[in-house]
Amino acid sequence: MTDEELDLMLSETGRLLRGVKPVEGEEYSLEDILAEYGQGGAEPAPETEPAPEPKPEPKPAPKVAPIDKEPAPSVDTVDLRHTVAQTMEKMMHGVPVKSPEKKRAEPEPKPEPKPAAKSAVKAPPARSIFPAEPEGKRTVPLEKVMSRTVESVLDEDDAILEPPIPLDQKLRDVLESAVARFRAVRRRKRDREDTESLWEKPERAEPKEEPEPDLDDAVRDVKRRCAALRSYTLWTAVFALLLLVLTATDAAGWTAGLWSGSPAFQALLYALLLLLTALSSVPLWQELSRQVRRHRPGCEAAAAAVSVLVSVSECIRCAVSGAAVPLMAASPAVFLFLCMEGTLLESERRRETFRLAQLGGVPPFGVSVTAAGSCKRRGTLKGLYRLSMRPDPSRHWQQILAPLYVAITAVLAGVVSFSRGEGEQILRVWSLLLAVAIPFSMPLTGALPLRYLTRRLAKSGCAVAGYAGARMASRSRRVVVCDSDLFPPGTVGLNGLKVFGEEIGKVVSYAASVTSQAHSQLTPLFEELLTAEGGCIVPVHDMQFYEEGGVGGTIRGESVMMGSAYFMRKHHVTLPQELKLKTGVFLAVDGALIAIFAIKYQPSRNVEWALRALRRNRVEPVMATRSCNVTPPLLRRKFNLDAKPIYPNVSTRLALSEQCDETAQIAPAIIYREGLMPLTEVVVGGRRMTRSVTVATVLAYLGGLCGLLLAYYLTSVGAWEQLEPLRVLGYQALWLLPTWLLSSLVKHY
Repeated sequence: MTDEELDLMLSETGRLLRGVKPVEGEEYSLEDILAEYGQGGAEPAPETEPAPEPKPEPKPAPKVAPIDKEPAPSVDTVDLRHTVAQTMEKMMHGVPVKSPEKKRAEPEPKPEPKPAAKSAVKAPPARSIFPAEPEGKRTVPLEKVMSRTVESVLDEDDAILEPPIPLDQKLRDVLESAVARFRAVRRRKRDREDTESLWEKPERAEPKEEPEPDLDDAVRDVKRRCAALRSYTLWTAVFALLLLVLTATDAAGWTAGLWSGSPAFQALLYALLLLLTALSSVPLWQELSRQVRRHRPGCEAAAAAVSVLVSVSECIRCAVSGAAVPLMAASPAVFLFLCMEGTLLESERRRETFRLAQLGGVPPFGVSVTAAGSCKRRGTLKGLYRLSMRPDPSRHWQQILAPLYVAITAVLAGVVSFSRGEGEQILRVWSLLLAVAIPFSMPLTGALPLRYLTRRLAKSGCAVAGYAGARMASRSRRVVVCDSDLFPPGTVGLNGLKVFGEEIGKVVSYAASVTSQAHSQLTPLFEELLTAEGGCIVPVHDMQFYEEGGVGGTIRGESVMMGSAYFMRKHHVTLPQELKLKTGVFLAVDGALIAIFAIKYQPSRNVEWALRALRRNRVEPVMATRSCNVTPPLLRRKFNLDAKPIYPNVSTRLALSEQCDETAQIAPAIIYREGLMPLTEVVVGGRRMTRSVTVATVLAYLGGLCGLLLAYYLTSVGAWEQLEPLRVLGYQALWLLPTWLLSSLVKHY
């Protein structure tokens, strides 16, 4: 077959296919197209003409439209056959085929074909449509043409059907992917033990908490330690006082034989007294050695050791050289005495806490912190010893600031000495900078306020487990108070009763049963009355608490309600005329009043003081009361004070009341007395103590920084006369005054 014949055959096939409508829902695959149009590698058919095949029955779809009537082009449906025919025709004529555009253009109107006679189209003989061509002429396989055409058509459909992605959706996708990656990283960090690594990482053993010792043994150990510390502190005070006297006499110009005529003797005497002061501080060095073995050295003792070594070295240098200069030996001695005093105060505080916890086994009450605020629960001793042994925040600040101050003093001493060409004066400048930079109040900022608080709480029958316990107990600005906190036992009594049309035995039995089931504060009163009248407790079913201030249930098939007068009026219970009882409890059966109980609430002075203390320190009381009469108006009438308490709904009050009846899991504070006063002292005192420790620590290091800068300036300009030992001691004593004042304010609230 020649090229002209093949071209004519393909053009006729294309014109026939233009009139075929595609069937909706029918898809054409590459195999169907190749099966219909033939494959490039088909075998040649035999020369003999095949026998005519039987005519198949016509199918309902697809239908061939007449050639002279061309259907309107459809935008949504792509005529795959039409596209294939056009592409094959162009390829045969050598016309280049363009790639499909991203957007589908509107179909242009086509010229109507000439009318032709309707006749059946015979299929060409089954032979290859690509006959052998001479060498040098390039042929294109039909499979490649069809596959490229189908792919281009499918790409065109995808480009048309996919809508453009909006910008906000792109940003949302980016954010979601970023969040997913971040969560995956965090998940890998949490599950690090489940991931594979290139090497085996050694497993870090979790530190096991040592069991708490028995309180009897702890009290004995603390007592022995307090006795030893007291004797050592006394000797330290004696030697420090001698150094202060010698420094004062030297500054006053007192002359006495060998003392005034031999500077070397003076320097050796200073060094000897300072060494004796350091030797009398043996507990301080023992504690430092234990901390070094635990890899947690105490910077307070380390700073004292550096100061003592530098001052002793300066004294020895002056004794060898014979230089008569003021020596700063008194400042390290006073600092050692204050370190011993701070250690003694901590031991006495622990002894007082352990002695109070040892009194009667498990304490009756303990302080816990809930979501609603601090509350008083059943006591426990678990965690009391461990919390008491934890250091206060001033110790943590020492780990950072004390080494920093010592390093800065060493650098500045070298700068001053070598810049003035006086390298031999470096020990003198360093001892002076250390005496000014290390604040005297550093060992007392945490120990002194806590000691004052412990003494105050011991008088009220309660104690806190160190700074950690006080901080935990006073963390919330709210206090949950129950009926027994506002009106302790002995302040609530029965002032009389009146019965309406029922036997008193039945009335008392019903009232005692309802109050016992409701866990009311009035239960002991009605139990005493029940014993006197010879009644018994009966079961109460379907117990309900009402927001109006009352409870209800079913006893022996009768509907029983018990509550305040307002509650009875809300439930349409008729009350006597001219009723003026404000703290009465009413009992009704089946909607009829059967009894009135007059309850008397006696205010307590301790509770009044506690409410005023809470008001002054801006701590809000949260009422978790079960009694229908204990309300904010009652508190205003009885205590002549608007405490501005928080009065939640009945379900919240019941939940908080049940939490107060539970046992505390840990013991940040223990209480041995009833009422609101001990709880208030723990919460308010803890808040004042923690604030005092923070402010005193900041002021102490601020004073040390100011003194360091001032001393550096004076030494750099050579104003040594302004840095006499007595003036340095006076400066440090002035910055010790705020710590003492803030600590004394802890016990006044």
